[in-house]
Amino acid sequence: MRSALERERSQSGLLSPRSAGNEGGQFLRRITLALVAMSALALVTAAGATDDGLWLFPASHGSDTIAAWRAQEGEADVQGTGNQAILLERDAATPNNSAAAHVIGLEGQPVRVVTLAYEYRAKDGTCTVTDPRWALFVQGRSGRQYEVNLGCKTAPGSSGAEPGWVRRTFSRAFGSAEVVRKGGSDALAGQVSGLALVFDHAIGHVFVDNVHAQARTANTWTFAGDNGGTTAPGGAPAFSAEQTTLLAAPLTSDEQLTQDELFATLTPDEWAQVNAEG
Repeated sequence: MRSALERERSQSGLLSPRSAGNEGGQFLRRITLALVAMSALALVTAAGATDDGLWLFPASHGSDTIAAWRAQEGEADVQGTGNQAILLERDAATPNNSAAAHVIGLEGQPVRVVTLAYEYRAKDGTCTVTDPRWALFVQGRSGRQYEVNLGCKTAPGSSGAEPGWVRRTFSRAFGSAEVVRKGGSDALAGQVSGLALVFDHAIGHVFVDNVHAQARTANTWTFAGDNGGTTAPGGAPAFSAEQTTLLAAPLTSDEQLTQDELFATLTPDEWAQVNAEG
């Protein structure tokens, strides 16, 4: 029980030394907890501020196609145990149908600094000159639209992150060389107007994982939750009518060459354009 002096101090708004000490300790604890919470919020805010603003969305275009994340089909994810991979599948040769994984957020960035990569499961995955392939849409300096194809079989292969997976890397030089051959200096001085990993020629499927896209910004997708940015673009991704027309055009002879084969055919002037700084 409190003494009469303590009751008097309490009624007068004063605290005993012991009570004052307890109250002061509680106050300090509240301040400490508040500072910890503010620090945590600052860290979350800082993480959000570093969002790369890039997204990867699978989308099926037309009948008899599948484009979707699938659990327990891929390599280890950076979070969780889902082991997700993207399934791209085409089951019938219907005109203009495709399974695609659209990269959103590189639009407007210089095409000459683009680097791309992905890994695919080799045991049951299709890998040809056409499928899957990076469809790189370019708006040239003149405003003209181009579409550059970078097929799976044309890029150098290396070991994936896990056994049974193969990594295909499309270097800046390789991409720039294909851009030069497709649209010359007009295309190489242009900017990205769209990008998608497309499966639209072969009948079959492929699982892809650790998908990487880089220009001035970069991201690698190991699962659906790797999308960067606090505000995702609205609406399902789709090819425009012009992009669909460009995709339907046959691959050029240059687009069917491997990286080494293409490099061997470049002229000194083309090499100068490829190696020039953006």
